[in-house]
Amino acid sequence: MGQQWGKNGTKAGQKKWQKRGQTEITFNWLYILIAGGLILLFFVGIVVKQQARSETQLSFDVVRILESIIKGASISEKTKNSIDISGLKDYTLYFSCEEGVSKYGLEGTSAQVEDVVQPVFSPTRIKAPRLNLWSIPYKLPYKTIDFLFVTSSTTKYFFVGQDENFVNEFFSQTEKELSGKKEVLFEIKRDFVTSVDVIDPEKYFHIRIVDVGGNTIKAGDSVPQKLRSLEDGQVTAVSFTAGNTADFFQKAGDTWMKRNKQPIYLISLGGERDAAKYAAIFAENEELYTCNMKKAFRRLQYVSEVYLEKLQEMEAYYDTPLRQVNYPDCIGNIKLFPTNLVERLELFQNKIAACAATYPEATASCTELRPLALTIQELNQELARNCATLY
Repeated sequence: MGQQWGKNGTKAGQKKWQKRGQTEITFNWLYILIAGGLILLFFVGIVVKQQARSETQLSFDVVRILESIIKGASISEKTKNSIDISGLKDYTLYFSCEEGVSKYGLEGTSAQVEDVVQPVFSPTRIKAPRLNLWSIPYKLPYKTIDFLFVTSSTTKYFFVGQDENFVNEFFSQTEKELSGKKEVLFEIKRDFVTSVDVIDPEKYFHIRIVDVGGNTIKAGDSVPQKLRSLEDGQVTAVSFTAGNTADFFQKAGDTWMKRNKQPIYLISLGGERDAAKYAAIFAENEELYTCNMKKAFRRLQYVSEVYLEKLQEMEAYYDTPLRQVNYPDCIGNIKLFPTNLVERLELFQNKIAACAATYPEATASCTELRPLALTIQELNQELARNCATLY
């Protein structure tokens, strides 16, 4: 069994970290309660506000509450929420991301929120009675940040292709959830079709096609007949291609237009609940996807700096004559073995910085993150045998 290890290797340090963790949990719950109160205010007061205030003031109020909703949904891991926004039925929400800054607000107004931290993956425009929000952690290899996926009751996802395992996994993660009173707590509209030609847009505001095999959606090919009457921005697609990459498409008249000039690499460890791959499903285009991924890479830099500091403390703790004899594999995996955490984590940090600066144009540093992360994960598992772990 691994050792219990607090800061500086003391029980006092361990209690300090436990107290800090309890404080953070308490803060998170207080934040959720505050956000919940604002959301309730939103439900009850939106119609009254429409009648009593100017359109300009209303737009700022709505955007402020929308910011609270999004922050409230993103601070807790693995949360799913369905938010009633029927009071905004005459408005269109917009989402964008440029140069590492997300912006969202009400279309046609100056009210907007700017966010340089939280990765938000969504359509560019939402007009619906309900918002659906889902957060899952992005790990490379340790948790970096929670990704927030935003969609709506008027967006439908059609999956096509040969990767049924991935489709089944995604569908199991997005099952409709109801309360005891049969109220919808969470629902993502999705379907698995044998051909894009059978897709019926019905009355959906946005149709998203997910080509899991990478062989269905091609630039210049014809858009399905039933989708041609929709506006170009209402019909989009993502195609997962070989080498863990993705291409983003949009309807352009009667044909498909590929938006990205080169494949977009999905930087992740793979496996189930692949946050980077899920994000490509919800992000309407390559700009939203890559801009928010760069936020994640910057956050990964900060998190890795913290782990480098922790690794230095672990090194000091185990690098004594007695502990070198009693726990030789600990200091070995930390810094003495040919493949060790100090060397791998320092290299990892350098590659993260290069990736954050060049993604998605130059991908060499980004594609090296995955094997480095896997090695760090393996070394951490070795430490777990009889040592304190890095994470």
